[in-house]
Amino acid sequence: MSADSSRLLGRRHFIKSMLALSAAGLEVSGFVRAAAAPASDPARSLGLGWTRKLRWDLVADITRMPGHGDFWDERLEQAQQRIGAQGGGVVFFPAGEYRFRGDIRLRDGIILRGAEPPEGAAALDDSFSPPSRLEFPKYAPLFTGSGAPVEGAFRGIVLEDPAAAANCGVVHLALNRGYIALGEGPDHRCGANRLVYGCTLRNAAGVMAEVPSAQSSQPAWLRYTHKFRSAIRVHASENALVANNRIPRSGDDNFVMREYPLLDRRKEIVRFDVEFDYDNRPGIYVNHHCIGGAGGSGDDGTPETHPWGFRKGAVICGNYVFNTGRCAIGFSGDGVICRGNVIRFARGLVRPTVTGVHCSYGSSTNDNRALEMRGWRWIVEDNDYEVFSNLCSDKVYRINDGEGLMHEDHCNSTILDSRLVRNRGNSYLSLFHVGQIDGLHVEGNDISTPGNISDIYVCAPRHKKPGDFPIRRVAILSNTTRSNGIRVMGWPAERVVVRANRHAGPKPGKILNEAGAELADNANYEVSTIARKNS
Repeated sequence: MSADSSRLLGRRHFIKSMLALSAAGLEVSGFVRAAAAPASDPARSLGLGWTRKLRWDLVADITRMPGHGDFWDERLEQAQQRIGAQGGGVVFFPAGEYRFRGDIRLRDGIILRGAEPPEGAAALDDSFSPPSRLEFPKYAPLFTGSGAPVEGAFRGIVLEDPAAAANCGVVHLALNRGYIALGEGPDHRCGANRLVYGCTLRNAAGVMAEVPSAQSSQPAWLRYTHKFRSAIRVHASENALVANNRIPRSGDDNFVMREYPLLDRRKEIVRFDVEFDYDNRPGIYVNHHCIGGAGGSGDDGTPETHPWGFRKGAVICGNYVFNTGRCAIGFSGDGVICRGNVIRFARGLVRPTVTGVHCSYGSSTNDNRALEMRGWRWIVEDNDYEVFSNLCSDKVYRINDGEGLMHEDHCNSTILDSRLVRNRGNSYLSLFHVGQIDGLHVEGNDISTPGNISDIYVCAPRHKKPGDFPIRRVAILSNTTRSNGIRVMGWPAERVVVRANRHAGPKPGKILNEAGAELADNANYEVSTIARKNS
């Protein structure tokens, strides 16, 4: 056989081999496709449309990327470059453990995806654990001098270009010591189509820059959990999905700081043992913004004044969130769907400080709240929650929180065409002094409440402010209250109905009708009709 014939046969063999490898999903000409990698939309059952259009079928296996050593930062960068050159797609992490030195900086069009959990596994199951695990550096505290630097820990998955990155997210990855922050850029600019699906996150927190405080002569080694660094934060100009994720109890990285100095009301130093608590942080924030005046001061947010607070297409569903403090789920938007989430707070914890600087008292708040709604046309349904306030520094009184599902006047809009349906929890549904309600449907909820606050509290008037605060098109139907009952307030009132509700407590509940509501077929309530108080 001639040399030319040998070269020709060799080339034909090479081409056939490459075609066979391509069909099997292996490496071809520098582009990698993992044979075992899933290539379909994991959220297809939600029927959102936009998730089906993402590049699920273009997959690079990170284990086939060039690199060396125990860390995967370099190999992930190689994979993102290759996928990015193809217009976007998936970087696949086969089952196993992957260690990273620093933040993962996610690029435009890239989705990080792990191996599929067992068929039928869901985040609401205690055993839910994606088999692809990402490990970030552990913070090892030092209780002397300046302490251990925070720059080497408290890492996570962030966006390389928060202002523009679109069609990106994280799917089926188990993160330890890492948060997910798909944030936004200056002037609230951000891309569309962002998702976090089927992940677990343990020990996901940040640190407060205000601690240690020079004003209170705190030693430089003190650290305190950041009150706004949520485990999962997603901003999107349109279409945000946070679904089927599990944020379980952490605890194994918590550490106690002995004789932690705090300021009391007299600005004198008192000392407590204070825990750095990785679960004393918000759980999930989606487009969460302040969109109005603080504390009912007016200037309610609208799409014209706060367009970033009324983004469309957000879905938060099927998540499990464990907290010891702060807000479990918070969102802003227009038409947000928040459905089927399970929220659990720890009971009976002592919280000596909520700021890291001052002692806590009964008048303090650690923002312990199951769910915070902001914006218009939200749908909050089929959520199950147990929320508790913490004990303050004296270990006798409780901190002033432990709230259920709330749309309050603080940093918010009025209520427009929103729904609270089939939620179950141990603290109130509170539509709290919102300024105006025009369209609200409250049906099929099962609620108990500590103290003497109404289980279902629907209030348009501003707190302690005179004037007209309209309440229109409100239906409170077929709910079960177990502690105190129902209160509805507002004027002028139009088409307000309270019907077929049932009180299941040991004593009759109360319906406080301060909106001229139509009452019918309510069982086991005493009714008080109260005339309009505002002039």
